[in-house]
Amino acid sequence: MNIQQLRYVVAIANSGTFREAATNLYVSQPSLSVAVKDLEDELGFKIFNRTTSGTHLTQRGRVFFEKAQKLVGSFDSFENQYTQSSGKGREFSISSQHYDFLAPLMTRFSEKYPEFRHFRIFESTTVQILDEVIDGHSELGIVYLSPQNEEGIRRKMEKQGLEAIDLIGFQTHIYLGKHHRLASKPSLTLDDLTGLPAVLFTQEKDEYLYYSENLVDRTESSLIYKVTDRATLNGILERTDAFATGSGFLDSASVNGITVIPLEGATDNKLVYVKRAEMALSSCAQKFVEVMTAYFSD
Repeated sequence: MNIQQLRYVVAIANSGTFREAATNLYVSQPSLSVAVKDLEDELGFKIFNRTTSGTHLTQRGRVFFEKAQKLVGSFDSFENQYTQSSGKGREFSISSQHYDFLAPLMTRFSEKYPEFRHFRIFESTTVQILDEVIDGHSELGIVYLSPQNEEGIRRKMEKQGLEAIDLIGFQTHIYLGKHHRLASKPSLTLDDLTGLPAVLFTQEKDEYLYYSENLVDRTESSLIYKVTDRATLNGILERTDAFATGSGFLDSASVNGITVIPLEGATDNKLVYVKRAEMALSSCAQKFVEVMTAYFSD
């Protein structure tokens, strides 16, 4: 018995067919069938029942699958953390805070490098983004640093063996619906925002204030909406007099009905990408960084 055989069992059980599992694993179906048959012979019981309607776990196979799934997950996490991905035949994954520029950035990368065909874009909380890179599930993480959060985030990165590489500095921008009474102003101040409802992205724990994606203090807000995705955030902005904060890197083709206005004086922010320290990037990640750098230069 070996980890590859366990990975095959997990893939077949999750997909429901040998054919789909073989495609997902980049192996031939006969090779997959032989490996599972050898494992069943070694174990002394059948893991799968093969029928015309698909492949189903036997009763003993289900117990075996549940244990195998835990082992494969732990092994993959360990392998990702301590080995360098070749970037070939595997999914390229990035994790990021919630940014409107992700869609145009990723499509630009795909157009320039069509040989890379499998992507995972994981938008989540700051803590999960850093943990994704720490555990090797994502090769890169995209976050912002500000005078308010930089010390805490860098402390976690240093402790966990991560490093941050600067992409571009930016000024805090206020996001409003186009109908908003402040939408015609060329710039805004904190006083303009006093008493307005606010929309912000939910983080795991409120005590981790330096992990927040919020670029201004919300204590003077009359109402606070906490959301987990950009579509909901934009929908609230379009329908209320609430505001949100962001980088100002807004793709006009991605968001309609939103006005973005710079906040006076809030210029000390920067976007960075996070990677594991002392770990070389795969060729796919290197090319993605090149495209990302060029995107922000444009």
